[in-house]
Amino acid sequence: MGLIRQPNSVWLLIIALLTVPYLAGCSIPPQVLEKNDDFEVDPYEREIPFANPEVIRAHEANLKQEYRIGPGDQVRIEVWNRERLTGEHVVGPYGKITLPMTGVYEIGGLNRDEAAGQIKQLYQQYYEDPLVTVKILKYLNNKVYVLGRVSNPGVIHFNGDGTLLEALSLAGGLPTRDKTIFLSKCYIVRGKEQIIWIDLLQLLQKANIKLNIRLANNDIIYIPESMDAAIFMMGEVQSPGAYQIQSAGLTLMDAINLAGGPTENGNINKVRLIREMKEEKGVKIIDLENILAKGDFAQNYLLRDDDIIYIPRKGMATFNYYLRQIDPFIRTFLSGAVIYETVIKDKNN
Repeated sequence: MGLIRQPNSVWLLIIALLTVPYLAGCSIPPQVLEKNDDFEVDPYEREIPFANPEVIRAHEANLKQEYRIGPGDQVRIEVWNRERLTGEHVVGPYGKITLPMTGVYEIGGLNRDEAAGQIKQLYQQYYEDPLVTVKILKYLNNKVYVLGRVSNPGVIHFNGDGTLLEALSLAGGLPTRDKTIFLSKCYIVRGKEQIIWIDLLQLLQKANIKLNIRLANNDIIYIPESMDAAIFMMGEVQSPGAYQIQSAGLTLMDAINLAGGPTENGNINKVRLIREMKEEKGVKIIDLENILAKGDFAQNYLLRDDDIIYIPRKGMATFNYYLRQIDPFIRTFLSGAVIYETVIKDKNN
């Protein structure tokens, strides 16, 4: 996957002549950082506050243990030895049904035993100690909404307690349009005040079943588009371009592998990882050869959205060569300081 290349080299030269003086004069060149404060290697550090098992248990603590009858449910009410009072009902949108002799009755929000006890009291004014049972024939009130990047977004119904894994399975999991991506995160909205993020990478790929949260009625599950975040591979790699961060925990080595690895002209001793931070742009100089030869992964940093990885060419790099690797119309201002630091400065040294 590569960025779009402009076919006319004359236009590239014109853009180069116009862009470099402006960026060199107006942009602050990125600072080579010695500390690792903004470059982590711990694969469990996340920018998203994913819920741990303790937080999930707290969210499950207040869930009702018994099924509550609600709109859309089909119920059968039986009064022993009273055929005229026995029949099936579909619970209306406001949780109400119509009972023979007594009229409108609000059954919504009750479990079976509670409903049977209340209906018994209603009929006691007509019959002595009536025996009442309530059966649920169709469960339609216990539902969640699955939205976002799934094959079949919409309403999912559960007969009993539902879990996140069941909801994802019933919603079809991944869409079929792209087999190379997978679910990495989702959030669950409960009521008006609760939202919880779930690390699907840990749940689905690491089999951390403790994250398989039990769902409540009317929960909203949203799986965001994982292709929103991207990193940029530039310089001496086989396939320079933009690459989506499709999973949590993508590292420098992962990205270089996605780009096909360095070319034979790449200077793997001075790989640059450029990151835009709050007040400045930071550059890490990485000795890729040290990682490969000694297995020292101390510099195998986790990547963030908009990170740029640049592998310079051995010897003297030319600006025209660099421009052939990228689309000059993409991320001009962010890449400008990178060009200054990684290409012009190299040429002058």
